[in-house]
Amino acid sequence: MASIAAHASAVCRVTAPRTGARRASKARATRGVAVRAAVDLNEVTVADTKQKFLKSYPYPIPSIWSVALQELLVTQHFVRYSKKYSYSKLSSLGFVSVYDQLFEGFPSEEEKNTIFECFVKALEEDPATVRKDAAELASFAEGASGVDGVLASPIFAQMKSLVADGKFAYSRYDAIGLFRLLELAKATEPAALEKLAESSGLQARSIHWFPYDRVGVVNADP
Repeated sequence: MASIAAHASAVCRVTAPRTGARRASKARATRGVAVRAAVDLNEVTVADTKQKFLKSYPYPIPSIWSVALQELLVTQHFVRYSKKYSYSKLSSLGFVSVYDQLFEGFPSEEEKNTIFECFVKALEEDPATVRKDAAELASFAEGASGVDGVLASPIFAQMKSLVADGKFAYSRYDAIGLFRLLELAKATEPAALEKLAESSGLQARSIHWFPYDRVGVVNADP
């Protein structure tokens, strides 16, 4: 899987909306973004999430994969149980892209898929839905004609609405999802990323970070 060149790399942050720009209506479930009921972070701890994963997959994983996997699990736990959390296809595409690259060369394809299922279920999400949504969005991007074709997807307007309402919890996977969409649409120039980020209500800034680098994905500053 090719990575976007370093000079085109960027990470997206949520742009804080002005008070007057907030919408009065509640965010609704949409085709690309589905709002989950808020969960008190104190009710589900990092230890709980780790225990769910270890209970469903109590087998040793080689350290080259297990260390990064645990980092990803902890990071995503805080996003998942944020009061602003909402499931999105874009985040699913980002996570699947990271996971599949991270587990390249894993000894068993069957175990790789099982670990994926246990990881996603530990975060109270549906593995089949995550895979399906990521595949659908990737297929859409492959058939898109550049960044304008990618922007035809309704997920960007939906995300921008959540950001404006202050109901969007930023995830690193959202940024990686943007990168992946542009890769698949063969529109990797920096201007394309900025256009996509702006349409999502996010803010892009240039950094020297490869989105699929195994160390960078875990340790890069979001």
